[in-house]
Amino acid sequence: MVWHSLKRIARHENRADAIERAYRSVFLCPEGETVLADLAAECGIYQAAPAELSQRESGYLDGRKALYARILSMIRISPEEHAALQEAARLETLPDLGPDEDL
Repeated sequence: MVWHSLKRIARHENRADAIERAYRSVFLCPEGETVLADLAAECGIYQAAPAELSQRESGYLDGRKALYARILSMIRISPEEHAALQEAARLETLPDLGPDEDL
């Protein structure tokens, strides 16, 4: 398997356009949207940080959020899509429901 790098992809086109197109093709499909919601929940991008974090823990959390913010900046979704993503991420943080329960 040969991994595709930006250097290989963008030989004959604009690098920024190539990488944005790659991010959009990965994350703007049903599976990608599920992954984005999971990543948002895992990195806590839509949640306040716990009050008592060490400097190291705070830096680690900030790094996770920064990486997620980069993904969002690359896929350029509308405010409505962003609100839907935020809601999906919130649902990911809820406890699992029993078989007779519904959202």
